[in-house]
Amino acid sequence: MIAPRFRRLRQALALLLALLAVPFAWSALKLARNGHPERWVPSYLADLARGGRPGSERTTDLIFLLCDHWEPGSGQAGIRKAARWLERYKPIADRYHDTQGRRFQYTWFYPIDNMEPAVLRLLARAASEGYGEIEVHWHHNHRSEEAFCADLQAGLAQFTAVGALVAEPGAEPRWCFIHGNWALDGSVPKRCGMNRELTLLQRYGCYADLTFPAPGTTAQPATINRIYYAQDDPRPRSYDKGVPATVGSHGEGLLMLPGPLGLDLRDPLILIEHGVLDDARGSGFSGRILHPASGADYFAAHRVALWDDIHVCVAGRPEWCFVKIHAHGVQHRKILLGGELAAMLDAVTAYCRQRGIRLHFVTAREACNLVWAAERGLTGDPTPYYDLVIPPPVNRRQIVAEPVSEHP
Repeated sequence: MIAPRFRRLRQALALLLALLAVPFAWSALKLARNGHPERWVPSYLADLARGGRPGSERTTDLIFLLCDHWEPGSGQAGIRKAARWLERYKPIADRYHDTQGRRFQYTWFYPIDNMEPAVLRLLARAASEGYGEIEVHWHHNHRSEEAFCADLQAGLAQFTAVGALVAEPGAEPRWCFIHGNWALDGSVPKRCGMNRELTLLQRYGCYADLTFPAPGTTAQPATINRIYYAQDDPRPRSYDKGVPATVGSHGEGLLMLPGPLGLDLRDPLILIEHGVLDDARGSGFSGRILHPASGADYFAAHRVALWDDIHVCVAGRPEWCFVKIHAHGVQHRKILLGGELAAMLDAVTAYCRQRGIRLHFVTAREACNLVWAAERGLTGDPTPYYDLVIPPPVNRRQIVAEPVSEHP
């Protein structure tokens, strides 16, 4: 007969094991619950089986960029929201500098489909003051190439009118892209019917896509944690696989620059790390329960080491680690500007300082230039190569009050 105290001990141990199992059971459910196959998981497991990515121990330079699906809306309400957001953001950016003393840089991917010229002018002024750059975001559901091209040209004209996307007045726009609704290249037919979208984007000046990662969606490619070039074909999701960006070569097609994607076993209630800042993947509920000693109300600092370990880089140049983070900064402005952005920047700067890593705050355009610098075999401090191929837009050098171009 088992003594009561041993029975209670056994029951307590069983309860403890059950409680510990809950987060991992929840994690397994997260991978299956959305009905979309997580096609990236085999690639992730294959990397682990090969010993992982090149490794954070080789990082000398951390190239850090935040790409925001920035959607304040239109009309007077949108203008007021944008102005308040920028007013709160600028003091945060002013507090954080990289190893070269450069202020934190933001990339605002502004939506063509919710265009407000006055908001674009506010962003252009912020760019001229040195706070970041503007790129192209678009939620669309086109079925006709003719309509797609007409709407894209009309949108690009609004961007170039405030000095975004062009290096000089009258120049052809060159730009980075994020597809709204995670539907690039017909990957979600109800949201995008363009199976030749990569070709059309490049025709009008797009050189890179920064949409991904997007786990839990049919848009997510099987290729993860690699910078690569995607060639278009008539099928949806032409970008599923491609040619890796490699030292000594230059691929053909659209440059795909993804953020980190993997499993965060330190935070099993969240589990999937995909480089997002919002109220679902900051430290949040699970972080405060599982890591109470961290003191992070908004951001779990261990994520920075995980980003480095996942190690997105150009093949043959593992010393330069690219960390692309994404956010919906207007929708989640209360938490992003209320503490999450600052907590993340605290963690990133501390991580690099402790390990003697050079930290680089860059925009999406500058990150792409560094990819091409690595391909050309350039080494050492990447700072001189920020403008190597695609020069800064007009509004980085001056405040643009009047249209600077009639193009396109």
